[in-house]
Parts: sequence; C-alpha cells; structure tokens
Amino acid sequence: MVLNEFISAKLEKYRKEKHMGVYTLCNKAAISYETYRSIRKNKNKDIYIRTLLLLLRALSVSPAEFFGDEMFNNDELDIDFK
Repeated sequence: MVLNEFISAKLEKYRKEKHMGVYTLCNKAAISYETYRSIRKNKNKDIYIRTLLLLLRALSVSPAEFFGDEMFNNDELDIDFK
C-alpha cells in the first residue's frame, strides 16, 4: 500500500467513526474542502504535516494514536516518489 493511500484511508475511517461530514471536518480543521478532497482522492502525494495535524485535532485523534498503527512499521508501505 502507498503511504498517502494509507493516510487517506485512516482519516476517512476516523471521520466515519465520529459520524462527521466532510464539510464539518474541513470547517473544524480550518482547511479547504479541495485540500481534503485531494487527500481523500489520493491526488495529493505530499500531505503537509501541519494539515495532517489539523485534521487529527479536528477528529480528536492524537498523533501517537494515528502513527501507532503497525502499518507504519511495515516494510511493504510504499512511499511513492513518482
């Protein structure tokens, strides 16, 4: 799995678990809908750490919880440099 796809999937999982709409999340995180859409649709290969932290804060998920997933230690997690 590619890193940005994994991050996107995790964010969507948390968003759905919290029963939060996309627009609500974007407003709460103070990011544009287009920014989140590009992350969600995997059109953006580079996700700024600031944007990720804003999204995590809006979802009430700590960075430790988010990055504590074993997948981040998996050698099969591909970082797409293309």
